[in-house]
Amino acid sequence: MCDSVVVVPEKGPVWFAKNSDREPSEAQFFECHDGSVAGVAPEGLPAASSDARLLLSRPAWMWGAEMGVNEYGVAIGNEAVFTRLPVPKSGYSGMDFQRVALTTCRTADDALEQLIELTERLTQGGGMAHMHRSFRYHSSFLIADAATAWVFETAGQYWAAKRVRGVATISNALTIEDDFDRVHSDAYKLARDRGWVKSKGDFRFASAFSDPAMSLLAGARIRRACTGRSLSGVREPQPRDFILALTDHGAREPVTGLRSESPCAHASWLPTRTSAQTTSSIIARLDASGPTVWATGTSSPCLSVFKPAPFDPELLPARPIADARFDARELWWAHERLHRACLAEYHARRVTFAEDRERFQDDCFQPGADAKQAWRDHRVCVEDWLGRAVQVKASHTPLLTRRFWAKQSRATSMPA
Repeated sequence: MCDSVVVVPEKGPVWFAKNSDREPSEAQFFECHDGSVAGVAPEGLPAASSDARLLLSRPAWMWGAEMGVNEYGVAIGNEAVFTRLPVPKSGYSGMDFQRVALTTCRTADDALEQLIELTERLTQGGGMAHMHRSFRYHSSFLIADAATAWVFETAGQYWAAKRVRGVATISNALTIEDDFDRVHSDAYKLARDRGWVKSKGDFRFASAFSDPAMSLLAGARIRRACTGRSLSGVREPQPRDFILALTDHGAREPVTGLRSESPCAHASWLPTRTSAQTTSSIIARLDASGPTVWATGTSSPCLSVFKPAPFDPELLPARPIADARFDARELWWAHERLHRACLAEYHARRVTFAEDRERFQDDCFQPGADAKQAWRDHRVCVEDWLGRAVQVKASHTPLLTRRFWAKQSRATSMPA
């Protein structure tokens, strides 16, 4: 489960932001890569390279990326969507397509064309989850640069695209109805032949191709309403506007609810929430002079800090593609210990370091903020904040919740 937002103001830069929601023990690393897809790229993807570096937020076991920005100023975020068309047991993920587009494309329009070509020519399929490898889906994308943004939604090889004007938010359901700017030439014919639409005048892409049950279980409509509400009326966006959207719990307690209904997601033992935890977050200002990026590099943005993220492979090194286990040296894992401790007594434990975290966040948004220092300091702060948090006695945790998190820790050799 994920949430992506873009704001295209009448004047000024375009803004892009995303929460990547996946399984709670699926480490997601924020990395800087050179412009090559050679080597470990899945076989069959187009060979391509560029001179531009990429900032990618990538699940540890996957080549593809959940979201990213390249030095040309193109940003793309990917969403799982559930359609009436089957997803084959083998193929490529939308995250694979997305990384290819970020590697090769200089504009949002170029990236749209690249994604259309890959969608029509290659098969979306294969395992797309870390532990639940049978979990498969199609993809939608939010594509942006300093002047333009697109929503691009797929159902197998079929697709629709809509140019963004103002604010657009997407989540885990198709959204483009008859308001598309472009659509696959055979999309209506397939929908008519399958009995999903009666006439061309009635054709609506999302209504025709969506799996209504899965889209409902994903809570996508409610989460889109949250992010849309957070950004409504914003005329001159600032990073704090996007933090408000990405850390919204939707008037719920983080540990409650049957479905994932808030942009800031925290997993639970419930079947509809076991793959719904925010594992990485990003905010990007896309200006003609070049992109400016802030990233958490952690789960739970409500407990984390968005730090300056330069195109610096020494600061943000690429990790091997591996079935990651707990590594105390990694910021992602250190923060995840803090996150899980806070879930046991969310408000009382969070408040022990809230003021320090807010001051740290303000410092990170200052012009000229030292990115290297910020990433180093965050790693130190996490240990201090964890020590403070656990001084607050936790209330009784329900048995099923304890068992769920114990299983997550065992699966990754993470200390309790």
